[in-house]
Amino acid sequence: MVLRKKLASPYSLLALGCADGTKEALLLKKLPKPAYLLAADTNLSLARRAARRLPGKQKAFQKIDLNSAFQISSCLHVLVHVHEYPHLPRPRLFTLFGVLPNLDPLPLLRRLARKMKRGDFLLFSANLAPGKSGFAGARKVLSQYDNPPTRRWLEMAVEAYRPKLPKGRLQFGVYPDPQQKSLARIEARWMAGKKAWIVFSSRRPTVSQVETWIPKVGLRKVARFLDPRGEEGLWLVRLGKT
Repeated sequence: MVLRKKLASPYSLLALGCADGTKEALLLKKLPKPAYLLAADTNLSLARRAARRLPGKQKAFQKIDLNSAFQISSCLHVLVHVHEYPHLPRPRLFTLFGVLPNLDPLPLLRRLARKMKRGDFLLFSANLAPGKSGFAGARKVLSQYDNPPTRRWLEMAVEAYRPKLPKGRLQFGVYPDPQQKSLARIEARWMAGKKAWIVFSSRRPTVSQVETWIPKVGLRKVARFLDPRGEEGLWLVRLGKT
C-alpha cells in the first residue's frame, strides 16, 4: 500500500469529519497503529464513539466545525493539551472521508493545507460525477438520491423542520454549485407554489476538477485511487508544487 510505505512510525492520525469511524477503521486495518489519534466530528457523541473504536496508543476526541480555520487549529493542539506532550509525532496523517460533497471544497482544502507541515499527508475522498462532463455524470447517478428511501427520509426531515414549511413536494435535479458554476450539485428542493427550499445537496466533481483543486490550494498529488465506475475517488496529497 502506497500510504503504508510513506508513513514512518510513530505517526499521528487526525480523523476529520469521521462520524463513527467506520471508514477510518477500514483504513487502519492496512496501516500501523498510530501513536496518537484524534477523532473530530460535528457530532461530539459520534467523535467519542470513533475514538473508542479506532486503535491508537493515545486518543482524544473533539467537536469540530470544518468551516472554521480556528477550530481546525484547535484540533492540532488538543492532543498536546490533553496529554501534555510538546509536539504531535510526525508525520501527521489527516483523513477527510465523505465530507467534500457537503462543504465548499476549495476553501475547505485550502484551510487544511494551511495547517499542514512538510511531511504531513492528507487522504480525502470525493463522490464523483463519472465521465468528463460533470453535469451529464451527475445525472447518471441521480437515481442514487432520487429514490423512495431517500424521499421518505427527506420528507421526515421536512416534517420536523422549524419553522414549519408549507405543504409541497420534493423535486430532485442537477444544478450549478453557487460558489463554482462549473461544479455539478445534486439538490433536493422542497417546492411549494413558486417558492423553493433546498433541503439536501451533494457536490459531484469530475476527476479533472478535483485534480485542479489540489495545486490551487498548494498541495501535490501523491497517489489516486478510483473505483471502476468512476463514481468514487481517493486522493493522497501532501504539501508542495506539482
